[in-house]
Parts: sequence; structure tokens; C-alpha cells
Amino acid sequence: MDAPQPAGDDWPARPLSPDEARARLDDTADARAVWVMDHDDGVRSTVVPDDAPADAVVDVVVETATGFEMYSYTRGRWMDYGTQRHDDDDAPSMAGTLESYRLLAGESALSL
Repeated sequence: MDAPQPAGDDWPARPLSPDEARARLDDTADARAVWVMDHDDGVRSTVVPDDAPADAVVDVVVETATGFEMYSYTRGRWMDYGTQRHDDDDAPSMAGTLESYRLLAGESALSL
């Protein structure tokens, strides 16, 4: 996977609301599911701005027909961590990664 790059212009300069994260299901071609991470208070206190709602989303994985697109809100901007393709046998299992996420919308092809 490549180094993270700033996400596209369609990502706001703030954390997403759960509804905005859920909308990625409709906004992303071939999207199957949207996963979000619920961070503990220690992480949230360093990542989430003070004026953000308590349910602000700062980590999103969009599962598509071909892979997993990973995004994270870091230092005041959304970063694109790239896509891990389903057919990449050398990549670690996304099932292990997504154990710490929750399925927000859609239906995943993974068995967790």
C-alpha cells in the first residue's frame, strides 16, 4: 500500500457524521458496505476536534466489489490510505483489521 494521500474534494475538512459516513455506500462505485471504528476516549481526545459531535466518525473503510478503500481523519483533514484489493494474496486479511470496526451500512462479503 502506498503512503497516505489527501482524500478528494468530496471529503469535508472535519470528521463525518454517521449519516455522512453511511452515504459513502451510495457515493462510491460498487460499494457493498461501510465500516467505521469507534475509538476509545483517549484516541478521540487527540483526533476529534473539541467542537465535533460525540458520534463523529474519523476512520472509514468502504468495502467495494474489488477491495477495501481506507480513509482516516488526521490533523484536520481526511487522508486516503489506498485500497487493499480482494485478490491481493500478499496483503494481510482485512477480516483481522475490521474486527476493531463496526459495520455501519450495507452488507459485507466478509465472515467475521
